[in-house]
Amino acid sequence: MGSEDNNNLNLPSDKCYNELDNTYVNAGKDKRCENLGKNPGEYTKATLLCMGLNGNLKNYDNLNIFQKMNNYKCNYLSLWAHDRLSKLNQNEQTSTKSIILTLWSESEHYEKDCNPAQFATYIKSTDHITEKNLYDYALNYEDLENRCKASNTIPCTTKLAEYIRISKELYNKVKRECKPSQDTNFQRSCIALKDIQKIYPNDELLNITCARIEDGNKSSRNDERRGFEGELTASYSFGSHSSGDASSSDSYKAIGTSLPILSVIPIGFVLYKFTGLGPMARNLLRRGRINGINSQEELTHELLENPYDSNAHPDLAETYIGYQPI
Repeated sequence: MGSEDNNNLNLPSDKCYNELDNTYVNAGKDKRCENLGKNPGEYTKATLLCMGLNGNLKNYDNLNIFQKMNNYKCNYLSLWAHDRLSKLNQNEQTSTKSIILTLWSESEHYEKDCNPAQFATYIKSTDHITEKNLYDYALNYEDLENRCKASNTIPCTTKLAEYIRISKELYNKVKRECKPSQDTNFQRSCIALKDIQKIYPNDELLNITCARIEDGNKSSRNDERRGFEGELTASYSFGSHSSGDASSSDSYKAIGTSLPILSVIPIGFVLYKFTGLGPMARNLLRRGRINGINSQEELTHELLENPYDSNAHPDLAETYIGYQPI
């Protein structure tokens, strides 16, 4: 997995290389760098690389961005410079290399703590790719360890898990190649492994594993689908209720009216059966019935005496008719 593939993983190594690209680029302005542009005042990739390297060398003591691996910042600077150089076209590479080596040799750090010898060894070698991947993995280790510890809650993406797997395989491969019995002391990847083992002597870089792995794109699509289904269900339910409002409103009203009445019946029965209200109610009903009979007899007698005076008691006559026996 190349460095470009790792950019979307938000790794510390990518952040460090971005800082080397941008932080001190203006501090590295030099006519020789500007002459690398096709037109005066035009900043090509070659110009920006030249200015960036010159600015980083001028501010070398301030490059404390590599955490536990900060003692090896000259290695990272060399790897960064060659990585950016390799992205230029072949014609630009030759002239840019020459100016970079000249500016580097003029730096106060050339003899002191960072000379371009390592950078020069990359000119016709691919070993720098393995070396860079090892140094990057060591730089990323603490961040990766924290992500793996939290992966039960926040799963690793498949790309992150793949990066860890490939890096561990590379680490083991270099370990096999760099055994003391083999003549590999000057192999750049073996030097990188020794540097890393000074910081992580117990092969800690092999101990990180994602507890949970989940494809971020798939998860995102599932979330969107669940959200859409939820909206669809909600709108369907709302539509069903709206279309049924007219037909079901009478039922709702009937239920709302009958429920209070039904709830009163059991209460009345209990009061009637088990309290003093029962006999009292029976007495009242009995008296009402006797009074009703007496009033009917009086009314009958009165009507018989005045059979043609139907207007005397019109509503009483109607009441009487309602109670006539068949």
